[in-house]
Amino acid sequence: MKLPVLLVVGMAACAKVTALEESADAGPSLPAVTAIEPQPGAIPGNSQFVVHFSEPMDEGQLLAASGRSETVVLAAEADVERAAAAIEHSQLSAHERTLLIPAEPDIAADRKSITLVPDRVLPAGNFFLLISPRLKDAEGRKLAGNGMRFAYQVAPPPRRARLVSPVSGSDAPMNLLMVRAFAEAGRVALWGPGGAEIAAADAHGDVLLALNAALMPGAKYVLALDGVPDGGQSFTAASCARTAAPAMLSGQAQLSARDTSVLVQLSLDWPAKVQVLIGDAGAEPCSAECVTATAYVSCSAPACGPQMFACKLELDVDGLEPARDHVLRVVAEDDLGHVMRGPLQSFTTVAPLPRVVISEVMAAPPSPEPEAEYAELLNLGPGVALLDSMALVADDGLMRPLLASPPPVPVQLAPGARALVAGSDFNPARYPSLPPGLPILRASTQRLLGRGLADDAPPAFRLMLQAIELSRFPGGASCPGGASLQRDESVPPESDASWTCGAVGGTPGKPP
Repeated sequence: MKLPVLLVVGMAACAKVTALEESADAGPSLPAVTAIEPQPGAIPGNSQFVVHFSEPMDEGQLLAASGRSETVVLAAEADVERAAAAIEHSQLSAHERTLLIPAEPDIAADRKSITLVPDRVLPAGNFFLLISPRLKDAEGRKLAGNGMRFAYQVAPPPRRARLVSPVSGSDAPMNLLMVRAFAEAGRVALWGPGGAEIAAADAHGDVLLALNAALMPGAKYVLALDGVPDGGQSFTAASCARTAAPAMLSGQAQLSARDTSVLVQLSLDWPAKVQVLIGDAGAEPCSAECVTATAYVSCSAPACGPQMFACKLELDVDGLEPARDHVLRVVAEDDLGHVMRGPLQSFTTVAPLPRVVISEVMAAPPSPEPEAEYAELLNLGPGVALLDSMALVADDGLMRPLLASPPPVPVQLAPGARALVAGSDFNPARYPSLPPGLPILRASTQRLLGRGLADDAPPAFRLMLQAIELSRFPGGASCPGGASLQRDESVPPESDASWTCGAVGGTPGKPP
């Protein structure tokens, strides 16, 4: 069923709507929408939406049990017809709520207006503000008309070029050899005093602008895209030259080794391209085979005077052999031709980690009781996995052990075997087809993650072994009532996998 369309365009300040315009026989006494803000048409992506009514409205209809409005809503163009049909019903399903753009509602004290604040900035595209035909005022009178919709367009942001190094607003030494910038497309140029073009290049992402002359002390240099300068992307030439190579805080990087990777953390006193070289112990890295990783560290560092170690980098280098001794060297090269070679640093990768993944999440059980929620774990092998020390961590950062208390004997999960993680109130009788002997790990809280898993937007969480992440559930998506979210089990644990809605009732303890 389609919601009758009312397109309002070409208005000033805010859109004015009257009951007589919508329905000739509505009658003057019926409640009506008197204004909307902003006016239909082009809007910025951070807009908020306000609907004004002629009478106090029924707050129970404006605000659903989900805490969101299901009668005054926002929808993208691709979902507008299904969303319009859905809000004609008295209650939306979890799937139907996914058709709406999540927005925080704010009802005025006099109940004569409602404001929708989208949870995130709207991307470029076409959107609609929809008003349900079932809305009534506090006296029980239906809103005049038969539903409304208002069209909006969010334009893509204008193309811009930005300075990467030197950072916009900073000073640069006069002997700088290169300027780094970024633009998705177009011709990027650096303009000097009097608008003279100093360097230029076509952009397809990162851009290197080579300087063939020294900068003029005190002069301002501006980045331009396709001949249009951007005063917000500029730097000033200092009256000094830089002659020292980049320095590293404490003279070395901080290393945190895992099984097949090492986290490298360091702080430099000057922007530079950093290369991490890793080889086997007992030899110079890259004298034979080695693992390398490269990143550019940009920051606002003083061109003259005392230096600060403000250029920070965290680089996760993967592809190492587990349980082996390695040696690492950091090499930093700045855009003035100076090179720093850090000391050799030894470290040892840990033994192989268990290849356990979160394989299924039941956030909207067939029966709505919270004791029916679960997350399933799958051991991809080849070895046995010990589950005792594992925990779930959500966005709040709290480590929630899978088990409320240490078990008398270790909980082992054989290769290919599965286990359920649940709250302390989990009731196995909700799933009569559970395989016999399936391990069920009960947390100390009644529900998973303390508060449980919201069926309309289950939260993201990770499976951790001490400080090491084994698997991740991305959260956000929802499924029809009674269906679980299931991971593509063909994807290895160290890679991002797709999640899809499975069969109603889930498949706890079994393959999809």
